[in-house]
Amino acid sequence: MRFHPDLHWRHLAERLHRPPHARSVAHSHPADDEADIAKATVYVSTVALVLLLIVLAAIAFGQEAMHWLGVQ
Repeated sequence: MRFHPDLHWRHLAERLHRPPHARSVAHSHPADDEADIAKATVYVSTVALVLLLIVLAAIAFGQEAMHWLGVQ
């Protein structure tokens, strides 16, 4: 997945924090960029969810292992 070279974090932050009516035409991006941003957001969210599930499973397994070993 490649991002357009003109797409910077500053522009993304402006788009998130400015109301829709205040956005100028100069800062608008084509639909392809919007689709790439949506794909990246879904990808990052999925990776974060999988990592969270792995961490929670490791904690649960650790607690069960301690119970089996008789650690109090």
